[in-house]
Formats: sequence, structure tokens, C-alpha cells
Amino acid sequence: MSILFFSQPSTLNYQRSAFPPSSFPILTFLALVVPAFFAPTATAGERSVTAAEATGTYRDTEGNSEIRILALGHGKLKVQLALVYEFKSGAGPMANLGDASGEATIENDIAVFVPEDAGDCKITMTFLPNGKLKVEQKGEECGFGHNVRAEGTFRKISSRKPKFDDA
Repeated sequence: MSILFFSQPSTLNYQRSAFPPSSFPILTFLALVVPAFFAPTATAGERSVTAAEATGTYRDTEGNSEIRILALGHGKLKVQLALVYEFKSGAGPMANLGDASGEATIENDIAVFVPEDAGDCKITMTFLPNGKLKVEQKGEECGFGHNVRAEGTFRKISSRKPKFDDA
């Protein structure tokens, strides 16, 4: 069995550009610069947060739970959480509380706080634009009251250096 290949000579068809040669540097510049205006903004973990942005008092949307933060420098924050879980019982409105304080580490816009003697607890705080703080808790052993969790979006209510309850 033999296979035959036939090849036809090809002719290259050159077209003239619609742009004069002198416009190529301008077009190249525009092709490089214009996409920069449409580049996505930084996402969580990519935006650096200043000490002034981090320092302050943050409150949850219900206005019950509060987080106080002081930037210490060198990637450290002093953190104090005063968390509340409200519920209704047969005896009337009730609340379970959760408190923790200590030092958190921060890299870019994400701070990680692991309360002392709190088992598997890890609290991640992401600093968002416009004075918002997204808080997430991993683990169940944080030493808080029943159903109290460090979660949700907090809003900065004060940029002043917070006063900490030293216990």
C-alpha cells in the first residue's frame, strides 16, 4: 500500500495595512495602556491596609457585638471582641456573651486572631473598603457562650484609638 501526498504551491497574499506606518507607536502605546484602566481592583488578601484604616471600633449590623482593633506595627494588631447572641425565652429577652482579646497577625488586608486557650478556634478578619470588616470563625471551641460566633460584617463606628477592657 502506498500513500501519495500532493502539495500545491501556496501563494502568500500580503495586504496593506489600513494604518500608516507612523501610527504603529501610538497604537502600541494605546494597546498597552488602555487595558490598565479596565484591570480588576485588588481582591481580599491583595490590598494593604494602613494602621489608620485598621485602628478603631467596629460594630455588627444589629449594633450588639463590637470589635476593637489597634494597629501595633510589624504585622500585629491588638484585638478585643465583645460578642452577643440575643434570643427570646419564656422568661423574656436573653443574651449569651463571648469575649476574647489578644494579638492578631495581619498581612495585607487579612488579620488572623487565635484566642488563647480556645481549642480549634481561628478568627479571620478581612478589611474591606469603606470601613467594613468581614469576620469569619473557623472551629467551635472559641470559649464563647452558647451560639455566640465571631461572624458577619462589621462597620467602623470610630477611627479613634480604642479603649481596651484589661482584665
